[in-house]
Amino acid sequence: MELAFILVYGSLLGLMAPYILSGKENYGAFLAPALSLVSGFGLWTILTWVGLSYNDLWIWLITMLSMPVAMVVGVRVIRARRLAQETQN
Repeated sequence: MELAFILVYGSLLGLMAPYILSGKENYGAFLAPALSLVSGFGLWTILTWVGLSYNDLWIWLITMLSMPVAMVVGVRVIRARRLAQETQN
């Protein structure tokens, strides 16, 4: 059930991404939500293995705050690499 909240939150982040991030013509429509979902699921799994409970505040705060950061950083890195590759060719 908790991972369903992560799925909904990542999807909402992906819907907001075109309005938050510029240069959306240089990356696909599914890149931002995919980056946030993969980072959220991965971090949630790691934090669960470390021993945090689903009822702890820290697992929710860390996951919910890191998902938009991973989305923004990931999109900017991929966009910069694509632009650099296009200018080389």
